[in-house]
Amino acid sequence: MLGDYIDRGPQSFQVIRYLLQLKELAGDNITFLMGNHEDMMLHAFQQEDSTDISLWMQNGGMETLKSYIGAELVESPFDEIEHAIRQDFPEHLDFIENLQLYEETPEHILVHAGIDPYEEHWKDAAARTFVWIRSPFLEKQHSADKTVIFGHTPTPTLHQDAGVWFQSDKIGIDGGAGFDMQLNALIFENEEYHVVSMPVDK
Repeated sequence: MLGDYIDRGPQSFQVIRYLLQLKELAGDNITFLMGNHEDMMLHAFQQEDSTDISLWMQNGGMETLKSYIGAELVESPFDEIEHAIRQDFPEHLDFIENLQLYEETPEHILVHAGIDPYEEHWKDAAARTFVWIRSPFLEKQHSADKTVIFGHTPTPTLHQDAGVWFQSDKIGIDGGAGFDMQLNALIFENEEYHVVSMPVDK
């Protein structure tokens, strides 16, 4: 799972609850990566910068908060909202805080946004790179010896449709589900790729 489980609709709480159930069932057979929306939420909760909360609110954070505490309480001071969520849903916060930045297999690097093609050792990049990068990752061929599978950038901005974007060194699978397009799953089996797609109900 390549991240961005929250913010893109009214059911963020339900999505995280479902992922926790999935984790319990699948154990080590499933890996959850961090997306930039989870990163925004964590920065808002840490409040290291005065703009962190407003950035999250502008990018779906309000919908996420409503799914946890209800529309009537989202006007409360943010400190009180944060305290309520930490107190009532500690397992959700623990899940989000411990999401991996990337996963590596013999053939692939899996990551939310991409890797830095200028970094000699791609793992040495700042954590922010893995959840936020677009340029230059999308334009430049990287030097890692594995194919990078990533989300973050909706594929309709990369080619003519919401299908998976295949390149020689990278594969983009974000079908724009957050924009009412489609959700893509990529299956790699017997050295071949297969795609399963589901349109998002509007």
